[in-house]
Amino acid sequence: MAFRCTKLLRIVRNINVIRHNFIATSVALPEEIKIQKPREFKTEDNLVYLEDPDTFGTLSRSDNTSDELEDEGDIQEQQFLENKPLNKQKLTTKQYADIIKQCLKYKRLKEALDVLEVRMLKEDRVKPENYIYNILIGACADVGYTKKAFKLFNDMKKRALRPTGDTYTCLFHACANSPWPADGLNRAQHLKELMIEKGYEPNVTNYNAMIKAFGRCGDLPTAFQLVDEMVAKKFRIKAHTMNHLLQACISDKQNGLRHALIVWRKMLKMKEKPNIYSFNLMLKCVKDCNLGSQQDIEELISMINSHIQLQINSRKKLKLTEPSKTLEIEEGEKALLGAPKSVSDVGTEATSSDLSIIDKKNNVTMEFVNKLDKSRNTRTAPNLLSKVLNMEQVTALQEVHTLQDKFAVVGGQDDFLNEMKAFSIKPDIKTFTQMLPLLDNTTEAEEKLLQQMKSFEVKADIDFYNMLIKKRCMRSDYDAAFAVPDIITKEIEFRKKRYPHSKRLKLKVNIMTYGVLAMACKTKESAEKLLKEMEEKQLKVNMEVLGALLRHGTANVQFGYVLYIMNVVKKENIKVNSIFLKHLEAFNDKCQNIIKQSGKSEVFKKSYEIFSKYYNSWLKDVNIEEALKSEHPWQQFRENFPQTVQRHSVQIEEPKKFYKRNRKYVPYAPRT
Repeated sequence: MAFRCTKLLRIVRNINVIRHNFIATSVALPEEIKIQKPREFKTEDNLVYLEDPDTFGTLSRSDNTSDELEDEGDIQEQQFLENKPLNKQKLTTKQYADIIKQCLKYKRLKEALDVLEVRMLKEDRVKPENYIYNILIGACADVGYTKKAFKLFNDMKKRALRPTGDTYTCLFHACANSPWPADGLNRAQHLKELMIEKGYEPNVTNYNAMIKAFGRCGDLPTAFQLVDEMVAKKFRIKAHTMNHLLQACISDKQNGLRHALIVWRKMLKMKEKPNIYSFNLMLKCVKDCNLGSQQDIEELISMINSHIQLQINSRKKLKLTEPSKTLEIEEGEKALLGAPKSVSDVGTEATSSDLSIIDKKNNVTMEFVNKLDKSRNTRTAPNLLSKVLNMEQVTALQEVHTLQDKFAVVGGQDDFLNEMKAFSIKPDIKTFTQMLPLLDNTTEAEEKLLQQMKSFEVKADIDFYNMLIKKRCMRSDYDAAFAVPDIITKEIEFRKKRYPHSKRLKLKVNIMTYGVLAMACKTKESAEKLLKEMEEKQLKVNMEVLGALLRHGTANVQFGYVLYIMNVVKKENIKVNSIFLKHLEAFNDKCQNIIKQSGKSEVFKKSYEIFSKYYNSWLKDVNIEEALKSEHPWQQFRENFPQTVQRHSVQIEEPKKFYKRNRKYVPYAPRT
């Protein structure tokens, strides 16, 4: 008990000491901390300063304790640390991808790129994945924005993201669509070396993209070398790969048709069935390329002869028995039909159109119906695309120069469609559109093509009719060209009654229709009628339409016509191009030469004086320097999409952050 009392007294004593010290310090505190007044200094003029005047930066009474950041990098770092995004502000990869796809749907590439570069990286601070980069690289590749596609690829590697097969495919696609083939070829070669360095094994899709890239950029040997590499790696060469080779052949304007025919014969030798794209690419090759020299043509004929001889020898191996109409197949061919197909066996493979497998014992029956053999006797001209070819009919290939002659080599208007029918391929509207420039320059051939389209049940679109008007204008058949709009009007009325709710079959004239019709306006009155009709259709006139009208005025030396077009350009405030200015300059020089040489009448001289005065004032009003500036092909992708008057603004919807699941109750019903 005594010990407890002494302990209690000790605690009370300590408390009193603490309280006494606290009171003493609280009383002494104001005496120790005194307000220090600034020292006063006097000058010779008895001016009093609170501080030393030789000390700089102390005249301001405000206490600036915080140092101001003047470096731009420090400011950005401070903002980065202070403005941290909220977690609810961030979206998932799929939601960002949905926003990007919406922008790309409305052709707003700059806005789609800003989703990655501004919103994800700067605002939301989200680490992007391969999927986002692949979408944007593919979008840049489609429009030929090659530099941006490879910049995204480099950013992707800096963020330690591993490129996938789709990434390489999109990059080669960007090289193929580059506006400068030399730059695209250099990038494609560097990318191919990078794939080898990284140890990436390309797949079939990568090889097809590589073939198209090297072929379009003009490196045809590398394209064929890639196909040999695919064969060495035991990839099956399908029609899709051959179509990319045909695209490569189109890049060679001098010998492209010869290369394309060699590729076609190889495809037939491999028993690979061509598709609709193969025939359309062959038509484009006929239009854009030549057969080459006479020596190249002779080499082509010898190659086709050897192919046909091999085909005859392979057919002799098949022995047809009379009662059962069955084929006796050798042991190697039985293995071919029963085992999976490989590249080494592709040369002896049987076509599905000729043979049909009945039982599992490799007993094959031939349904007598080789469509190619049936059409052998009905051919009026040799067709180098045909599997069955009579080489005795092929003479004087060195004389092939015009489009019609080259089209006759591959069958012409009738036999080309018969060849497609033999392969059970139905032509589409693109086939007939590409056939149109290859026809004879007669109205009868064009009407026959329209009848063939009806027989194949192919509906013409507005692009086909525009090509038809242009073809008739190019041969100066202006009356037939003005008859096409009447055909379009009748077709529109027919489709409204027959297919009232079909948007795909809807037919409507566009600005291109009036652009080709302008090629047929020989007089000022017809030009005024055309422009008035465009105004009624609410179509804004452009420089291409006015340029086509100007050519007629300058060719026929019609001063009133030319002045009217120049006045429309000034009134509508349309930006002129270099071609329009060259036509006006050539017309001015032409009139001066006429006056100097032949001495035209006074009426002509007065008309030219009026034109010359207006021409000089017109050049001052129109900004020529701005018009002659060449626009960069990628400038449109570096700016936001312009908001036009005719189109409504497109709203990009934000994706929903929570998706409601459809949990509808479905009662159990046992199967009967």
